[in-house]
Amino acid sequence: MGSLTLAGSTIAAGTRTIVRAPVTRDLTGDVDIVAHVAAGAHDGPTLLLLSMLHGNEWFSAVVLRELLSRIDAGVLRGNVIAIPVANAPAMATATRCIQDNADEPDANRTFGGPYQWLSNQITRVLSDEFMAKSDAVIDYHVGDWGATMADVSYVTDYSRADVAERSRAMALAYGFPVLHALTIFSGLRGARTSLGHAGEKYGIPGIVAEVGGLGWGEPQEQRWIQMNVDGTMGVMRQLGMIEGEVKPPAGYLHFHDYFRVGPSVGGYLEPVVGLDRQFTEVAKGEVLATVRHAMTFELLEEVRSPGRGIIFYACRSQMVRPGGWGFGVASLEDPRTEWKTT
Repeated sequence: MGSLTLAGSTIAAGTRTIVRAPVTRDLTGDVDIVAHVAAGAHDGPTLLLLSMLHGNEWFSAVVLRELLSRIDAGVLRGNVIAIPVANAPAMATATRCIQDNADEPDANRTFGGPYQWLSNQITRVLSDEFMAKSDAVIDYHVGDWGATMADVSYVTDYSRADVAERSRAMALAYGFPVLHALTIFSGLRGARTSLGHAGEKYGIPGIVAEVGGLGWGEPQEQRWIQMNVDGTMGVMRQLGMIEGEVKPPAGYLHFHDYFRVGPSVGGYLEPVVGLDRQFTEVAKGEVLATVRHAMTFELLEEVRSPGRGIIFYACRSQMVRPGGWGFGVASLEDPRTEWKTT
């Protein structure tokens, strides 16, 4: 196993270090991407772990901290590149997108862009310095405060069928009981997303791990951290990077289409359907939450499921703006939605 070179830094086999890749200079300071690198002592693939492309999803950075504490570069086959904060400017404002006057403020919609907006420059460095040196990608996206996400997504419509199949194998190896089959190239995102860019430019597979959220209390959040660590290590086993048996979920919900159910008005959202109903069926028209005026407390809206399905995203009581995070309901009106066994 030879040394690994990233962003101008050379990492010897069997060692760990932190690499800084400069992006640009903003008004108040430098913008860098900080990567934790475990260069394995033995030959194997390079796995890129991306966290916080959206600056309000900081829970996944804690997942990477815990994961890194369990990786031994001396026995690792291949390399792990873990980037806890891919989008530092958005993290600084605790917002999903970069707060500038860009045409493209969402970093996970700007891969491959030719412009000099902060989001374009950040994703260009992610691509050129890290993705180009990788063989697979996990991009973590978790719930903002008051919301939780609960699925692992793989891409079905890469132009290369083998990349799509490897993406699916990674998703199963994560071991989570909800799999979302994405068709990102038939929508608006495609190659501008992390997974689309990785698959189309570099021919490498990826998955989106969407497990957990913020504001649910320490015991629940610790369980979600453990699920993500176990899932990532499952992918590492599937890639042959560490020892152990790959354990796909014994049974899982597999879906393509879902209803994103959120409020149309701002106010105080109170769920009628709680976390205990996650992964259970809801009827078309069933009330999932109510929204009350933040100051007068009058009832403004009943948030209802637009179709019959299975809840996988959930939320807790919180103040919301129009269109804010509420629920994800996997559509049972789509005949492709089914519970499967492995």
